Amino acid sequence: MAVTASMEYIARLLRRQQVKPADEALLALVFAEKPTQAQLDETLAVCDIEVMGAHKSLMLSYLLHEHPELTPSPYAGPRLKGLVSYFRFKNLETLAHFSKIGRVLNEAGLTPLIFKGAAMKFLRPGLSRPMGDVDILVPAARFDEAVKLCRKLGYTGRRVSHAINLMTPEGRYTVDIHHSFFPGRGMPPAFQQGLWARASRKQAFGVDVWLPSYEDLFFLVLVNLTRNLREKSSLAGLFYALFDCRFLFHAKAGFDWGLVRANAGLTGMEIEVRLAAEFIKALVPSLLPDLEAHLPLTRKVRNFFNQCVFDERFLAPKLKACRALLAVDVKNYPSRYVPLILKGLALKKLRQIPPFVRWYLKKRGVAHAG
Repeated sequence: MAVTASMEYIARLLRRQQVKPADEALLALVFAEKPTQAQLDETLAVCDIEVMGAHKSLMLSYLLHEHPELTPSPYAGPRLKGLVSYFRFKNLETLAHFSKIGRVLNEAGLTPLIFKGAAMKFLRPGLSRPMGDVDILVPAARFDEAVKLCRKLGYTGRRVSHAINLMTPEGRYTVDIHHSFFPGRGMPPAFQQGLWARASRKQAFGVDVWLPSYEDLFFLVLVNLTRNLREKSSLAGLFYALFDCRFLFHAKAGFDWGLVRANAGLTGMEIEVRLAAEFIKALVPSLLPDLEAHLPLTRKVRNFFNQCVFDERFLAPKLKACRALLAVDVKNYPSRYVPLILKGLALKKLRQIPPFVRWYLKKRGVAHAG
């Protein structure tokens, strides 16, 4: 099978994340359709829970929770079973701050929308996981009001483009109040209308909240996964997105992929959604269904993958060679080095033309994305 531009780009992301054989063994076990005792024993033989650390080992705790028929070793068993309880109690302080803030917002007539870790905690109360803070969304028109209410409670805050990170006086992060999901920009009205219309009213952790639809949560998981990939977040943190996707996709009968595609189009996040889905498929091929049937490549996404491979394999080496040249080299050997410089400058300009990039990749024998 030919290696396409998208496959090559995802392979580079996997290398960058340094996915080791032990990580692959861990994922193969915890996402197996029917994990066996032999598979658990083999995995524990190559996955040292002390070396993996609590965040990755917690995935084995999830497995034991879902498959009580499996028996870990006498050494690993008590430690793995205790991790869920450890993180449940560790998160109590964060959730207590959210309850305090949320009740004040409710009293002011504000019902926040919860997402990310807090939403997944509400949906899967038996499976705790690392939680640094609680993320909530409020209407942009009432964002400043919400911030003032929290400051009156004694919280300080660090503003970013789309949210404020609330902290205790001691500097511990507690709640992130968002007016947009996307750093540096707001949310299109059509996307917002659909998001709030599909959300359901719930009470979570003592607070009246809005819970997004499973499809909207799935969309946000994919967008955040891509953001974390670009920011090179820890591999353990990325793995939790896999659990979220599997739960959201399987827990709702008639999961509507059309809503996920619509969200991607309305927000201009087609690239982020497809990239995250490709990354998930590369890690655990069986986790998501056929992508072409549910999240087909759009022209925008095809151009992105082609351009990334073009830049990596052809443009970057040319520019690097040009930067290494000395002025005296160009002066003494113009016939040798001037064409190299001109070609580098031309490729840098032509990279912005998708048909040229596709033609160039095809000429060089690279299976472009169409």
